Amino acid sequence: MRPLARFDFSLLVLLLVLGLFGGAIVEMARAYPDAGRGLIIYASAQKDLFIDAGLVSESYHVRAPASLVQRLRAQTVIVGTRTSEHTAYMGAGVIVAAKHGMLTILTAKHIVAHKGPHFVVFANHEGRAAARIVPSRTADLALVYVHAIPGLFYRIAHLGKIGFISGQRFVVIGHPGARDWLASPGVAEHHLRQTLLFCPSCDRGDSGAGAFDTGGTLRGIVVTKAVISAPDARSWQPVTLTAFEIERPETIRAFLQRNR
Repeated sequence: MRPLARFDFSLLVLLLVLGLFGGAIVEMARAYPDAGRGLIIYASAQKDLFIDAGLVSESYHVRAPASLVQRLRAQTVIVGTRTSEHTAYMGAGVIVAAKHGMLTILTAKHIVAHKGPHFVVFANHEGRAAARIVPSRTADLALVYVHAIPGLFYRIAHLGKIGFISGQRFVVIGHPGARDWLASPGVAEHHLRQTLLFCPSCDRGDSGAGAFDTGGTLRGIVVTKAVISAPDARSWQPVTLTAFEIERPETIRAFLQRNR
């Protein structure tokens, strides 16, 4: 007598489960059309966990054109707060507006957060007391209002519509380590929540400095120096490095619009 054929019911159950699961995904996609965007955001967030060591290496070979440096220097000032006779906290600032002899300087809030008289030093090394300080409530930004020096040439910085993209070259104009004015070039890396500047010659004293692209457009204000440990995006090997964070154009623009 021919034996009865055996049927594997586990395969049938698996097919039914897959069918139901696939149908649920289709229905969810119809009900929530933005679900795919959420997956993209999740993937972008995972990328934020990595650092491109190739961009870090490239930053050591970037040079700033002398003509660009000269143009940007006319947009930049020193901003400081004197806390005692022998102590002052200093950084940089960018001229973003001028009206009726009053200049508006954009800088990092933590430079002018200290108690004491605030001051601005111009390109000719002449200093002026700040007339008014307006700090941001949500970002590390502040506006410093100061009377212009008659006859002194200066430029108004142009704020870009968007921030840096990964691999884009930049120039920071400041005075790192309390040295004389220095143009510090490098390479940017864009992340979901922040933009990192790989800048070998940047240092303390560059807080509040403008980060400009190679066309001279302002695309950020330097606010934080950070030591970062993360895997390299290419080799997955751990990397420890120093990078600088900026306030992005969208944050800067919103702050300026609230204080017109």
